[in-house]
Amino acid sequence: MPLNTTLQCATGEYSLFRYPKNQHDAALQAWDSADELVIEYVANTYPAEKYITILNDQFGAIATALNQFNRVSVTDSRVSELATIQNGAENKIVDPIFCNSLEPIPSRDVVILKLTKSVAYLQDQLQLLAQNNKAVEIVACGKTTQVTSKIMSIFEKYCDNVKTSLAKKKSRLIFGTLKSNGTSEPEISPVEDRLNYIEWPEQGIQIGAYANVFSHDGLDIGGRFLAENLPTFTSDQKVVDLGCGNGLLGLAVLKQTTQSETPISLRFVDESYMAVESAKHNIAQTFPDEFSRCDFIQDDCLTKQKAECVDVILCNPPFHQQNTLTEHIAKQMFRQSLLALKPGASLYVVANNHLPYQSYLKKMFGGFKVHAQNKKFSIYHCIKRA
Repeated sequence: MPLNTTLQCATGEYSLFRYPKNQHDAALQAWDSADELVIEYVANTYPAEKYITILNDQFGAIATALNQFNRVSVTDSRVSELATIQNGAENKIVDPIFCNSLEPIPSRDVVILKLTKSVAYLQDQLQLLAQNNKAVEIVACGKTTQVTSKIMSIFEKYCDNVKTSLAKKKSRLIFGTLKSNGTSEPEISPVEDRLNYIEWPEQGIQIGAYANVFSHDGLDIGGRFLAENLPTFTSDQKVVDLGCGNGLLGLAVLKQTTQSETPISLRFVDESYMAVESAKHNIAQTFPDEFSRCDFIQDDCLTKQKAECVDVILCNPPFHQQNTLTEHIAKQMFRQSLLALKPGASLYVVANNHLPYQSYLKKMFGGFKVHAQNKKFSIYHCIKRA
């Protein structure tokens, strides 16, 4: 079945692609029925002079289709930003103003909120919006399976007059008006107050994470398995924690190398603002003396990384993009790792045993070894051929 790349909606017809264009599963289109539903409602309800804020517009479909409005797009994802820019250019539309997930959300007339997989992130965003102290209208959208009693109770905590639309194409809207405490000046909490802390007793480390970081309220068991089975590092190696999340792997690397007095340089890379800032915070708190050896990059995998300059890459790749299972992110990580590694350098990948990564790694690297394995996970070790 050919990929549908043409969105026909209340404001016109648009060509839309996931990012990067033509490099993902051909069956996955760049919008869903929840996008269509909220576009139709907003276009038919509000005049074009309204200022709108769009939260979590995954591939820019909402910002593209509602281009008659003055728009701010708030996202935690560099890939979402790039997708919005890509689709704006595809349709000759001016980009919205971008705002990242750690900044105060600008006060606007209407807020459009796309529900994501993370309930904690929804609560974080509604808390931020509430700091504006304005009775702003919110129109949220999502699949009917996402509009649960728990989600509704969170909206009712921060909004008045909460109600839902009828379901259409298995999607639904949530309406509400942000509660206002009547004061004119917002009370902006320090961004560090939004961190959630968990203990890593085996390492004696406390890890903080912002709401949209994967496994922000617990230790990721795949990452922990790799952290428990790290390779031995040598002096002055350049190491990358790819898809770093809260920095769990990099923290384990720093603990090992500081104990062995092995100086290395370490790069933390993730496409999430919240992930990169979580990792930065954790290194500063736990290994302040090693902070100068580290850098922190928000990137679409390793797009910004120079070729053949890395000695070791550690990778715990995601196998989903929001609610969609996909292997294209892992494949991109493997391809770009091959380019970034020096000849003879190593990639270590931890993955669920059921995932079909072996064939990709064998094709790209010419082979691999199983570095460690248990009932749930395998760690694959690949060496770039000279």
